[in-house]
Amino acid sequence: MLVFPRSRKRPFHFGPFPLETLPRDDRIAERERGRMPRPARAERPPASLLMRAADRYCQIYARFADGDVAPARAPVPADLEPRVADIKGGAYFLDASQVGICRIPERAWLGGGTRPAHAFAVVVLVEHPRLPEPENLAYAWCRPAVDAVARMRAAEISAVLAMHLRCMGFSARAHLDGGGTLDLEKLVVLAGLGVRTERV
Repeated sequence: MLVFPRSRKRPFHFGPFPLETLPRDDRIAERERGRMPRPARAERPPASLLMRAADRYCQIYARFADGDVAPARAPVPADLEPRVADIKGGAYFLDASQVGICRIPERAWLGGGTRPAHAFAVVVLVEHPRLPEPENLAYAWCRPAVDAVARMRAAEISAVLAMHLRCMGFSARAHLDGGGTLDLEKLVVLAGLGVRTERV
């Protein structure tokens, strides 16, 4: 039995997984930046009551995805490193599973709509919640909704982070899954949080 987690001595903004130990290949990032953006996936109609509830909350969080920016900048450090630690630490405090930050390449933007002048993306991943045991009566009710519930939590965290940045005087918008503004899969790869399994 472990009394303390192995990550207890790591900086909080590093998150629960030791991603910093993984090797990085700049060729993968360069190839990803050059890929044409993929259109947003089509939304699937909710198939259960729990999925409908999760989607309803996503719609509520979407109202706070964008908004007014504070007229004065907060006294933040000029160095980007402590700013990164603050943003990632805030996301992990809100129970994000993984957080990464990357520059937004030109080919990450999808056609149509107004494009904000944002240079960086904060990518938030939320793991699927634990399901009840298969013999539990709630299992059949919860199983179809795991993806919807994880997307709901990611939408909540993203909206809160975007509002936090706007309150500090920085323009920020939460790009929720299925929003159709950015190629989110591309940003996941560029932020170091995922890899593509298909051949390029």
